[in-house]
Amino acid sequence: MKPSIQDIVEINQVLSLWGHLVDNRAWDRFGEVFTEDAYFDSSVFGFAPVAGIEAICHMASQEGHANAHHTTNVYVQEGPNDEIVAESKGLGLLSNGAVASVTYTDRLRRTPDGWRLASRILALPAPSR
Repeated sequence: MKPSIQDIVEINQVLSLWGHLVDNRAWDRFGEVFTEDAYFDSSVFGFAPVAGIEAICHMASQEGHANAHHTTNVYVQEGPNDEIVAESKGLGLLSNGAVASVTYTDRLRRTPDGWRLASRILALPAPSR
């Protein structure tokens, strides 16, 4: 599906809202960001991939998860069937004060309530040469 300008704006809102909700530990609002069956893979940080909002909330509340999340450089593009793909960068403040940079690869699905993340996979930047 090719995204419209309205789709791009709405998807940017969803991706930005993720950081606010996780940082505020607003687990009861994760349905505003994820589909019920969403897949979340942050195995690059040692967490097992999970599926479903409840499992995502549990994973995000664990020790070792970043304390602050910032979404940047969002690129929304055509996806398969009725989905849209987005790539963005994420900066996270770790408990030791270090900052981690990730790339999010997301699949989004339109629901009756708007666009929601159906899949989010985190990757670390390639090592410097």
